[in-house]
Amino acid sequence: MLDNFIYSVNVILPIFIIVILGFVLGRTKFLGEGFIEPAEKIVFKVALPVMLFLEVAGAEKLSGGDLKLIAYCIVSVTSVFILMSLGAFLFVKKEHRGAFVQGSSRSNFAVLGIPLAISMFGDAGATAIALVMPFVIVMFNAYSVIVLSIFSCDEKKVSFKETLKRLLLNIVTNPLIIAVVLALPVLYFEIDLPTFADRSLNYISGMTTPLSLICLGANFKLSAVKGRAGAAAAATALKLVIVPLVTVGIAALLGFRNEALGTVFILFGAPSAVSSYIMAKNMKNDSDLAAEILLFTTMVCVFTVFGGVFLLKTLALI
Repeated sequence: MLDNFIYSVNVILPIFIIVILGFVLGRTKFLGEGFIEPAEKIVFKVALPVMLFLEVAGAEKLSGGDLKLIAYCIVSVTSVFILMSLGAFLFVKKEHRGAFVQGSSRSNFAVLGIPLAISMFGDAGATAIALVMPFVIVMFNAYSVIVLSIFSCDEKKVSFKETLKRLLLNIVTNPLIIAVVLALPVLYFEIDLPTFADRSLNYISGMTTPLSLICLGANFKLSAVKGRAGAAAAATALKLVIVPLVTVGIAALLGFRNEALGTVFILFGAPSAVSSYIMAKNMKNDSDLAAEILLFTTMVCVFTVFGGVFLLKTLALI
């Protein structure tokens, strides 16, 4: 039991410390007003795509277990969005529905996925996450655009054609998806990168985890907790407790273990995506609720992720 507790602490605490560092640096104005936005662009458009490229390019070719994991994640993410949409239609106020569904269904998998996986399983965990990530990113973007379009508060509804156009543009211009597409030929043909290129890409990749976590902490604003607490609390409970319990429980019954089960846990147990607020605002949904869900899930996930890792370790599932 003590070993499992120490393992859980060692997984969560380093990530939490870097997030707290970002929060302190942001609150004390050490980073400056213009730091966060450019740093986030570096993470999402340069460092994280490079990390994904290296992980996919250096991975073993897909096995039956990898395909089973990818298929399970595709079905599960789709099911969660559908069920959340139906539930929101029945139980959530009209003006809150889009932000509620996105906040309770879409996770910060891209930012927290690889750091958590490396903490839990080392390079094997990062590889499992990298194989699943392109499929998950496409679905998160696609389903979010669809949900936010359907539940938009804008009086001028977006047409199906415009929704489809936004969706396709979102997918083909996503740097993470582009990175994975570029890595696939390298993986398939087993191409060895020149030493200078490999080292350069590894230097860039090394920025991803610390910089993304510092940005996450620096973006954290306690003043954002205002109003809509009931809807935000419900979305948080669904996002961090109910959905992970169901999806990870089913995955365990299907025989997933170690890195594969850890990937499912991280996918559904991570807090809401940082970009959910921006998307909700741009697509005329309740951006205030989106911000509160993002804040609540980010705060609470420290405890739920720790509890989930500890439970899975105690049950000898990871």
